[in-house]
Amino acid sequence: MKLAIPSQGRDLESLSNDRFARAELFVIYDLDNDEIVEVVENNASEAHGMGPKVSQMLAEKGVNVLILESVGKNAFEVLNAAGIEVYLTKKDKLSNIIENYKNGKLEKVEHATH
Repeated sequence: MKLAIPSQGRDLESLSNDRFARAELFVIYDLDNDEIVEVVENNASEAHGMGPKVSQMLAEKGVNVLILESVGKNAFEVLNAAGIEVYLTKKDKLSNIIENYKNGKLEKVEHATH
């Protein structure tokens, strides 16, 4: 199972990024093998509509779970339609966020947060 987190860096000691669609990087982590499988650079630069585009890109990468600090309505609708579960976190190191997810400490999102 693949998990994605918007990130400020390329490793598990990096902090999460509070911006979803405008995050520079997304770390994709394989929960079955406990390893980073890909770091995706977000090259999209449109003024509007980034949330759905980034959501679609993550779906195409086979992501099953997205953990972030907030999610807008349009992005959430695309994530939901793609079957990607969304969980909320506070800013933290990626390693801590992954552990919190594994231990059931994160809130599953049922609708957009803003």
